[in-house]
Order: sequence, then structure tokens, then C-alpha cells
Amino acid sequence: MSTAPEQDDRTARARIRDAALFCFARDGFGTPLRVIAERAGVSVPLITHHYGTKDNLRQVCDDWVLERFTEMEIMAIRSPSRVGAELADTSQSSILTVYMVQCFRDASTSARPFFDKYVERMRQIVATAEAADMVNPTDDEEERVRLLAAQGIGYYLVTYAIDPPDDPSTYIDRLFTTRNIKAQIDLYSQPFFSPAVAQIYHDMVAGRVPEGG
Repeated sequence: MSTAPEQDDRTARARIRDAALFCFARDGFGTPLRVIAERAGVSVPLITHHYGTKDNLRQVCDDWVLERFTEMEIMAIRSPSRVGAELADTSQSSILTVYMVQCFRDASTSARPFFDKYVERMRQIVATAEAADMVNPTDDEEERVRLLAAQGIGYYLVTYAIDPPDDPSTYIDRLFTTRNIKAQIDLYSQPFFSPAVAQIYHDMVAGRVPEGG
């Protein structure tokens, strides 16, 4: 017995945004509106009715990606028990991540403002983690936040360049294996340098020459 297809209860505006997110992540920001319209199941005039231009649509996508990214990270901090459920279906987080990668692969001038907004969100995430006693404070919080943001994006850029996914919704599952996650936990939870080497570098930064140097 045949059954009716599951009804999509999202608004047309939300369907267009989600379709744009997927298409921009998969194909880059040169994706024509007609491709987005086809995926959303709407007409191109309906896209322009809701968003005006493709640039406006992209700005909405940028803001939504950053907002959702922040929500997901803060949820993981405040409700760790929910992380398992989120990991059960990583398709949405995968699309968001590949979308961010495309923002930095794009040759336009949008990378700098997007990164600045990304840093603002990372600052909020780190502050939440500090308040929850999950991470240690530092003397230069601003520079640490920018470094964390740049390292995160850099990792995604490199892995995407080496093995770009045909389907952006599969990216996280391919990238974060059990072995990879364990290595990241070790990297952030255990000092990489020995105390002696760390002191040498601190002395160099402070302008002092170590003994025997």
C-alpha cells in the first residue's frame, strides 16, 4: 500500500534558506538561483520575493550559520548529555561546517567580515565554557579566541582541500572519527610542550635570553 510523502512543514522562506545553505556548501557561492529554487521546490521569483537578491540570501545564510553554530556549541557546554543525540545525526552540522569552509575558499571580500563575526561567536562560546569551569582562563583572552577560531577554520580548510565531499551533509562523519576526536581531546587537555621547553618560549616572548642561549 502506498503512503503519501512526508509533508514538509517548513515555510517557503525556510525551505529556500536551507536549500541555499546546502547548494552554497556543495557548489560554492556561484550557484545560480535556479539551482537553489529547484532544490527548495519553489520558483526563482519566489526567492527574489522573500530575499531580494542572491547577496541578501547569502547574508541571511551567513547569519543563520553563525547563530546555529553558537547554539550548538553552547548546548554542548551546558547540556553535555545531549551531545550524543546530536552526534546521531550530523548532517546539519556538516552542512554548516562546509558552508563556513566555502566562505574562506570564496575569492570575494566576505571572508574578513565573516571571520570577525566568527570570532565574536567564539568569544561567547569560550566565555560560556569558562563560566562552566570547562576551560582555564588565560592572560590574553582575546588573542586566544582569535587563535582558536583561526585554527578551527584552518583545519577544516585543509581537510576539505585534501578530500572534498560530494555531499556536504556527510562531512562531519568522515572527518571526526573516534581516533581523531581522541587526539583532539588529548591535544587540548594535555600540555604539548614540556615545562622546560614552555619556559624557554615564554622567556623568548618576554624578550629574555634563556641561560646557555
